[in-house]
Amino acid sequence: MDILLINPDYMLYANPPLGLAYLGAYIRKKGFKVDILDQLNEEEILKNIKETRPKIIGITAVSENYYRVKNLGEKIKKISDSLLIIGGVHITTSPDSFENSPFDLAIKGEGEITFSKIADLVKKNKLDKKNLKKIKGIIFRDKEKIVDTGFGEQIENLDSLPMPARDLMDMEYYNLPTILSGDDFDTIGSIITSRGCPYNCKFCSSSCFWGRRIRFFSAKRVVEEIKELYFKYKYKKIFIYDDLFTINKKRLKEIVNLLEKERLLGKIKFYVYGRADVFDEEIAKMLKKMNVITIDFGLESGSDKTLHYLKGGIISVKDNENAVRLAKKYDFIVGGFFMIGSPYETIDDMDKTYEFIKKNCKENFIIYQTIPFPGTAIWDYALKEKIIEKDYYDKKRKEFIDIDKSILLTKEVSKKEFEEMYNKIKELYTNTNKNLLLKKIFKLRPKHIISFLSPKFRKKALILRKQFIKRVFS
Repeated sequence: MDILLINPDYMLYANPPLGLAYLGAYIRKKGFKVDILDQLNEEEILKNIKETRPKIIGITAVSENYYRVKNLGEKIKKISDSLLIIGGVHITTSPDSFENSPFDLAIKGEGEITFSKIADLVKKNKLDKKNLKKIKGIIFRDKEKIVDTGFGEQIENLDSLPMPARDLMDMEYYNLPTILSGDDFDTIGSIITSRGCPYNCKFCSSSCFWGRRIRFFSAKRVVEEIKELYFKYKYKKIFIYDDLFTINKKRLKEIVNLLEKERLLGKIKFYVYGRADVFDEEIAKMLKKMNVITIDFGLESGSDKTLHYLKGGIISVKDNENAVRLAKKYDFIVGGFFMIGSPYETIDDMDKTYEFIKKNCKENFIIYQTIPFPGTAIWDYALKEKIIEKDYYDKKRKEFIDIDKSILLTKEVSKKEFEEMYNKIKELYTNTNKNLLLKKIFKLRPKHIISFLSPKFRKKALILRKQFIKRVFS
């Protein structure tokens, strides 16, 4: 019996879809044959399904791409009788989307255990409503009724998970030069060393998906995966994507010590996310020893009022300033993520964000419009104020646009004022990055040029261009 897992954001991102890689590795360990499609366009995906005729097809979706995933699912159902399953953040936080979807089943939350139970029922030819009702973490139809069995089981010991199945993906593609990130064109490997978040920020759906607790891979397991990325896949740069990588000082110290024992310190450059209120001198010293180059903080706003709203009063602007100052003291490249357009935000609040960026991190920051995502407090606010409809992400919408004034969350600022302020802040980034791009070009090496001329890179660049134009202007 064959299982096919699909990443719908084909050819768009520099990193492999680790969620699917973990799922694929887990169900493969259970004895199932698994394939992952993550670098094919829609036409190629449908052709593959026709040729391979898998028993089960799994697709992951976030809210931003849910409409496209639903559309792809409808096309799949026209050519295949495979059991079609959707998982990921969107269907977990917005289970109502399932009702008018083409999918046979939905998985809520962490998928490994739940998916393997479904696959086992299919293998034994016991996939019926009675048996499905016994599985936690799924949504399915029983005649005219939608059955939701709640959240599924989570893996308590993350070390029991096999290494993510990077071998099921074309890692040569992921080793092509990067265009949009980093200080040069060298590729950056990716790793996730924990699951969950104990915090409950009003804009973030992470705790809705994983639950308000955090589970860690052990230091030993983290270093094993780092070694695989370095020795097998030849990555000399690795981005650790955990929001809270530094929160466990004991584990962080163990990771640094194990890297030293393996004689890897200084051979790999690391890039991490940091959280301002849990970043101190001790952590900074350990990260420096680990050879961390860049720390990106979720700084969100330069206004204490807005920051208090977004993060529940846990972090202040002063905390953010102190974290940036400390990181710079240890010569880290400091990055910041910011958002404007939050509920109750005024022009004065937005201007404080502009001044904070200008003073602290104008060389390396990203500015977003505050967007409501299902499952968050901001989503509830947007529904209550009739700024969005419940099926907002079920409908076709333009992607890869900077701002969407139709869903501006604050009533204290006009749409014109918001757009002007957004462009004012973004201009800081544009002006700074013109110089950074020039510096990056001077770091071109013969290996980069050879890769740029390869058929695979040309295909990547062409599809990126086509998809961008199609989604923005269609």
